[in-house]
Amino acid sequence: MTQASKKVAKGELVFTSFLFATSVVVLVDTTNMVESNAVGFVGPKVFAYIVGGLMFFLSALQLILVLRGAKGEPEGIEAGTQSDKANWKSFGIVVLALALYAALIELLGFLIMGPVLYFLVGKAIGVKRNLTLAIVAFVVSVVVFIGFTQGLQLYLPLGFDFLVPTPTETIEDGGW
Repeated sequence: MTQASKKVAKGELVFTSFLFATSVVVLVDTTNMVESNAVGFVGPKVFAYIVGGLMFFLSALQLILVLRGAKGEPEGIEAGTQSDKANWKSFGIVVLALALYAALIELLGFLIMGPVLYFLVGKAIGVKRNLTLAIVAFVVSVVVFIGFTQGLQLYLPLGFDFLVPTPTETIEDGGW
């Protein structure tokens, strides 16, 4: 085993150990999480257990593989070769998509800004079929919206709140 391959294995072991420790922290913190009776059966605690459990299982499996000598192989770039220069156009599209999403999510809502975000990120990574990308972006947004609002009982903005009249508050005097 050469010196370079020993460094790779040690780096992979450190990274995988970090993931394993993070999964343990997630699972311990989840056991201490206070549950609300208003949420119902599936709440944030169930989701945290699923994520922590999957992280624990996969990082433990990876730790075993790394300790047995399996290591990742670099993909496509040999040592000493320089990669192409950065793709600033794609980076700019992703930054623009995230900025638009953050600025307009409350005003226009998730069901409009979600597909816009997904579409622009898809264009940035090179998807050529615009109609297919738009349909997939819309379907993914609807699935995410339903999953969060109905499944996890978490709020995602619907948007256009200015069109819905807000109920007026009636303040009653205490009659002192």
